[in-house]
Amino acid sequence: MAAQARALESQVWRERDEEQDDDKASTADDRRAQEEEMSILVSIFCDCARGDDANAVREALASGRDVGDATSSGRLFRAELEIDVEIDGEAEVLNGDSTHLVAALPPIFLEFIFPRRYPSREAPKFVIRSDWLSNSHLSAMCARLDAIWEDQRPNGEPIVYEWTQWIKNDAMRDVLLNAQGALDVSARGLGWADGEFEVDARAVVTARDANEAVFTILRADAHARRRAFLISCDNSCSMCLADDIKGVDVRRVSSACAHTYCVECVTRMARVHVSEGSVLRLVCPECSCAFDPHVLRAILNHDEYEKYEATLLARTLDSMADLVYCPRCEHPVIEEEDQNFGRCPGCFFAFCTLCRASWHAGSECLNAEQKLAVLEARRRGDSKMSEEALRQYKEQIADVSAAAYVERNGRKCPVCGQGVEKNEGCNKMTCACGAYFCWKCGQKLEGDGYSHYRNVNGEPGTSTCQLFDLDAIEAWERDMAALRVDGRAPRAPRAADVISCIRCKAQNVAFDRNNHVRCWACNSSFCAACRRVVLKTSEHYAPSAPCKQHRK
Repeated sequence: MAAQARALESQVWRERDEEQDDDKASTADDRRAQEEEMSILVSIFCDCARGDDANAVREALASGRDVGDATSSGRLFRAELEIDVEIDGEAEVLNGDSTHLVAALPPIFLEFIFPRRYPSREAPKFVIRSDWLSNSHLSAMCARLDAIWEDQRPNGEPIVYEWTQWIKNDAMRDVLLNAQGALDVSARGLGWADGEFEVDARAVVTARDANEAVFTILRADAHARRRAFLISCDNSCSMCLADDIKGVDVRRVSSACAHTYCVECVTRMARVHVSEGSVLRLVCPECSCAFDPHVLRAILNHDEYEKYEATLLARTLDSMADLVYCPRCEHPVIEEEDQNFGRCPGCFFAFCTLCRASWHAGSECLNAEQKLAVLEARRRGDSKMSEEALRQYKEQIADVSAAAYVERNGRKCPVCGQGVEKNEGCNKMTCACGAYFCWKCGQKLEGDGYSHYRNVNGEPGTSTCQLFDLDAIEAWERDMAALRVDGRAPRAPRAADVISCIRCKAQNVAFDRNNHVRCWACNSSFCAACRRVVLKTSEHYAPSAPCKQHRK
């Protein structure tokens, strides 16, 4: 009996040693499988694989070293993966009574730890984190990941990559969408706070409520649409009519509208208006919304942008009806109401806001000619002027001479008061501040201004003013007749070639039988054949389209 007992004990120890040897071999195989899976995950997810272990594996792969040598054998692998959720087309997001259509969703984060006996016997320990899904959504995903592991467990194969593929491609369809095919994030149905359902401890929700979740979804959708727009190559510009512009070269000039133009046209337009001082006319060509300052800051250099800001401030101050500048120090002064009186807060000079002379209560202002006479008399009476007095005198002479010239030959803008001179053309005037006014009566014009004039497009108009003066028309006809006599006049356009713009009704000429016309007045592009606005020439005049760009 003793011999049999010793033999049985020896057999038990041998079997235990064999089991320990098998466990050691299994643990080594599991470690190698974990190293291989970490290498695959880091290679696929790149910077979206985070953590110390992921960084160590990434460095080992970059240097060509073995992953096992770069990581500690006694350390459990731990990492976090950022997984993008793909959707087909657009997804409908519900939050109570509000509905949103999105083309992209925020990522889901999967954090995991490999146990020592993974993948042979144990499943990875994991946590799912999201800032746009509810507790019930993430709990359902945890249950599905457990089910995928149980199905794969007999094979003893790594499972994390399969989990990521399910989250990326199938999670929306399997557990996130409701019966109507929409993603419902409403607090009523999914319990952001105290819902009556079992919450998985591995589901980590970072959004405080459904409204914050919807905001996160909409922000991710906007970023995705922006990225898609930047890499697109079929954008059009209604200024230069190009229709193959890259998205990165397109600028949206105003947040108040959705009109976009190529960066070259926007830059050229901005520099022209800044150099000419007409910064108030820096508006969208299609809807007249003002340019956003951040757009100008991006396309102008430092000096140009400083000039833009200074000119804009000056034009804005000039447009204030009760603001004038001190004649001595040019400090802005608020005019006293109904008194034409101003007192400078800088130099305390009291002056008349009409003639800019010292305050003369009870007496009339001098006109420009009288001021010139007074200044000339002062000069003769004080022939030994100091340099500063001489400089001020010259400035006063220049200002008064300019005012006298405007009185004789020009008009003052009814909005900003600047002098405007007309050399030719119609009686609709455009000031540097962007305001329209009539040269004949000096009245400010509303809208596009043409309704003020009679006999424009057969309409009676709101005044007796003519858009074109008869003598100006006769002078133009005489000049054209002289050109015809000399044989230097171009061929007169046929009646069929003269086309009215479909937007502003201005007369345009279609040259060389070209149906594509760009209005000289409003810059609208339209087709002379179908009388419609042309957005993309390649589509409107395509071989399969009914309109042809050139007539036979």
